[in-house]
Amino acid sequence: MVEMSCHEHEKFVVGSQFMTHTVGRVLDMLGLVSIPINTKGYETLLNLVENTCEDSFDLYYGLFLYNKSALKMVGRLDLAFDALRNKFFGRLH
Repeated sequence: MVEMSCHEHEKFVVGSQFMTHTVGRVLDMLGLVSIPINTKGYETLLNLVENTCEDSFDLYYGLFLYNKSALKMVGRLDLAFDALRNKFFGRLH
């Protein structure tokens, strides 16, 4: 147990639990499956999907609904993905 304020706990949870569940659920939506040439990194991703998606969506939704910082984290994730996409497309030309 680590003693901290409610505000500190909220800040840490959005960066750890909420982000972990979000990435796991996004990967699940991609339909990733085990393949004959799994790398250790890919197996880690498959394990993340399994670990996060075994929890109910209600639990995940609660992490979103009851944490004021969750929506901001979703926005940051969108911006990061856009930046990565732009970096890819910037090298095509």
